[in-house]
Amino acid sequence: MPKEKFLKFGGMKFKALVNPKEINTYVRSLSEDQRSSMFEVAKELENQGMIEFTGPLKSEVVDDSCL
Repeated sequence: MPKEKFLKFGGMKFKALVNPKEINTYVRSLSEDQRSSMFEVAKELENQGMIEFTGPLKSEVVDDSCL
């Protein structure tokens, strides 16, 4: 079973469903605008089935997309 991890900003618990190399490759393929928000990247990874959130989603992270 994959070890739970936390996003550095936001404290969202998740586990990876694919290897880290696949996640990194996918994130690098996103546009700069898509990568500008850690929360948006995490939601995209979940939508693609690459990660699974294991705790409550905390979207209180303040970044440019919240302003």
